[in-house]
Formats: sequence, structure tokens, C-alpha cells
Amino acid sequence: MIFLILAILFVAYFVALQIAAPGTLFSLLFNFSTVYLLLAAVCIVLFALRKRHLWKNAKKSTKIAILSICGAGLLISVVNLAFICTPKLADGSEQCDYVILLGGGITKDKKLSDVVQRRVKAAATYLQAHPNALVVVTGGQGPAAPCPESDVLKPALAAYGIEESRILAENQARDTIQNFKFSAVLLSDYTGLSIQEILDAPITIITSDFHLARAQRLAKRMGFSNFCGVQSKTPAFFVPNVYAREICSYIKLNLRIFFTHEPKKLEEPTNEQFLREQKCETSFYPYSLEKQLVLIPRLQHEKSYS
Repeated sequence: MIFLILAILFVAYFVALQIAAPGTLFSLLFNFSTVYLLLAAVCIVLFALRKRHLWKNAKKSTKIAILSICGAGLLISVVNLAFICTPKLADGSEQCDYVILLGGGITKDKKLSDVVQRRVKAAATYLQAHPNALVVVTGGQGPAAPCPESDVLKPALAAYGIEESRILAENQARDTIQNFKFSAVLLSDYTGLSIQEILDAPITIITSDFHLARAQRLAKRMGFSNFCGVQSKTPAFFVPNVYAREICSYIKLNLRIFFTHEPKKLEEPTNEQFLREQKCETSFYPYSLEKQLVLIPRLQHEKSYS
């Protein structure tokens, strides 16, 4: 009976998620929440097997194998969840030169989702308490987005009273790795400091509570050495969904690091690398060729433009 009850709960939660955050048919098919329908199907199968006493009559070796796989999966999930729930948080007394506000997507109507609005509010509160900090709002244009997310993030942050002169908009990044990569380059360009100096500077990362630990792990892998985080809270109703999804994302990141050793530390590129990469759509440098040619002399570790 417990499997049947679980199946009903999984289906009910899936339906409730769609009502709370409706989307298109495409987003429905490829949304993480569809996993609850799969879990419901598994529970129904287990209910049927139990009713027919197939588990009771199964071989001992089969039972051990199934229980071992389930136990290993549960252990891995719990360990990863422990890391997800323990990011390095700001306590208010830290020095902060720069803030990186991570985006999370916009709607087709150029509006921020509730998750991102909460990040913006958290960033505004932090920036008001640290009036000398410069902030980068980072987010490019997704496949179905009408514009780069940073175009919406900047005025949203300014609406809280943050001076636009303190807000830099990075409009090329399409994932968290690019968020950090392009933000570091943008800050380097704006301040005249080298990439390494930006990586060593005190930086605060602002994102959602479920996302902060993974973001910080990526930042550390990429060379940021002096960072802390501010997290926006997720409404209780969405907590099971976003943390279950984040466990999968964190495991995926661990596998990526283990097999590919990516991402690696950011380095000051050579002129040859610089010109080659500007040809790529998602170049390391989110600038026009004209702007990039201006930057080339500085990339030879000069402190001023030629």
C-alpha cells in the first residue's frame, strides 16, 4: 500500500508544480519535474510486484543487488546534499570589492522568474550594505529568450536604488562556468587589472540557496581564491524539487571534474588565443572585434591601453 500512496503523492506534486509554475509543452517535456511521473510509475510497478509476491519469491542474490544499488544511490545523494547545504556564506564583516549576481533565465515577456527576482533582492540588500562594491549581473540570451538576461537584470537591480554606475552587464554567458569566465574578463577590462588580480580579489557570489555551493565549487576550480556567498531563499513548496534537481547537477559536476578535469583555472591568454577565440559564438571574450583589438596590448600584462 505504501508504494501506491507514494505514487499518488508523486503525481500530485507534479501537478501542483505545473500549476504553481506553468510553462510551455516543450518545457513540460524537458523539465526536471517529469521525474516525479517516472517515480510514480516505478512505485506502481513495485506495488504490482508486491501484490503478486514476486519480491518475496525473488532470489537472494537479486534482492542483494537491487538493495545495494538503491543503497549506494541513496548514500551518494545524501553526501552530495551535505555539500549543497554547506556553502561558504558571507557574515557581513567581509571585505568585498566585487559582486557577481548569477542569472537564472527570463520569460518570453522579458520578465524575471520568481527565483531570479529573489536573487536580485538579495543582491540589492547586500550592495546597500557594501556601497563601494561593484556588481556584475551576468546572463546571456537563451534559445527561446527575447534578449540577454543581463538586459533585464540591470534595470531590476537599479529599481532597488543601486546606482547604474555600479552595475556592469555581462550578456554572453549561457551557463555558470561562462558566468564566471566572462565576468572575470569584464571586471578585468573595466578596472584595468589582470585576470589574476581579479581572481585574487574579494568577491561575493549571489545566487539561490540550492545553487550556491555548486557555483562556489566552480568558482574555486576556475581560480577565484577569495570569495563568499549570499543566498536567496527558495519557497518551501519548491524545496524538494530544486534540491533533488541540484543533487543530480552536483553529481554530474563531480563526474565532469573526475573524467575531464574541467573547468580549469582561468589564465591570461596569448594574443594568438585571443584572436582565435573571438571567432567563436561563445568566445572567452564577450566583446566586439574592435574592442578586442583594443584589449590585446593589455593582455601582454600592460597596465594601460596602447
